[in-house]
Amino acid sequence: MPELQVRPELPPRWPAVVRAELERRHAVLARHLAALDPVLDVSVPEGRAVLAEVLGGAPPPRRYAAVVSVAGLVRLPDLPAAVAAVDRLLAPDGELHAVEPVGRPGMSGLLVGSLGALLPPVRGAHLARDLPDVLRAEGLTVADCLRFTMPTTVWPLRPFVQLRALRIAGRPLPAVAR
Repeated sequence: MPELQVRPELPPRWPAVVRAELERRHAVLARHLAALDPVLDVSVPEGRAVLAEVLGGAPPPRRYAAVVSVAGLVRLPDLPAAVAAVDRLLAPDGELHAVEPVGRPGMSGLLVGSLGALLPPVRGAHLARDLPDVLRAEGLTVADCLRFTMPTTVWPLRPFVQLRALRIAGRPLPAVAR
């Protein structure tokens, strides 16, 4: 499975401790998903290109047993549209495995996320949103969800989530390119 044997492309301005932990979690996912085929990794440019094509309206080139994102979805401004595109890429029993920064809940979380977006290390990242909530709203089932805190002084990059989401059984699949 060559897609997950490479290191994820992470923002270079993120602290080294955050990048190291995300690379470690990516390697664990690679070992865990080694038996699945095909797997799309949106943590690397090639995988994000496939996702971008589907986001742009192209039909999915194929269905994937798993889609992996380690700080890949945080780069996209429209998370609901990205999740809908991931759903179109998943096989009927496909899974999304993600490790992403998340926003804190409530108005204070929105304020912290908005102010945090001004910090140079996280400029350009879309941090003030909650991936599990968006997955549920888009019709995916969050099967496993672990919220954890990164040990960094860059406070917008502290809250993270690692999760596994599934397609809901019986949901119709969008058309696939022939």
